[in-house]
Amino acid sequence: MRHDAALIIQSQLLGRIEALQDQCAGLSLAMLCEQLDDLRSFARRNGFLAVEGLASLLESVVAYNGHRQIALTYFALMRDAAQGGMVSPESARVYLAAAALRGCR
Repeated sequence: MRHDAALIIQSQLLGRIEALQDQCAGLSLAMLCEQLDDLRSFARRNGFLAVEGLASLLESVVAYNGHRQIALTYFALMRDAAQGGMVSPESARVYLAAAALRGCR
């Protein structure tokens, strides 16, 4: 039963990531930051540390310079992290490093 609940949460997280990715271009900067904060909170509550970190970083990047194109790379990394399930803090750092290597700053 616990496995089923984890799959439901993972599916909800992936749905939120994909919906936000699809809406990204049409959202105001404030709304995008608000939606990213909601995504980050959901990921944190459910133990998806890599998604939480990527959403937090993306929110900072978007709020600082408004650069939305970079969001696509972050969303791709978030989907990968969510599909990988809940990971350790060490594994979460791998996704953050991947964002840095892809020039997502």
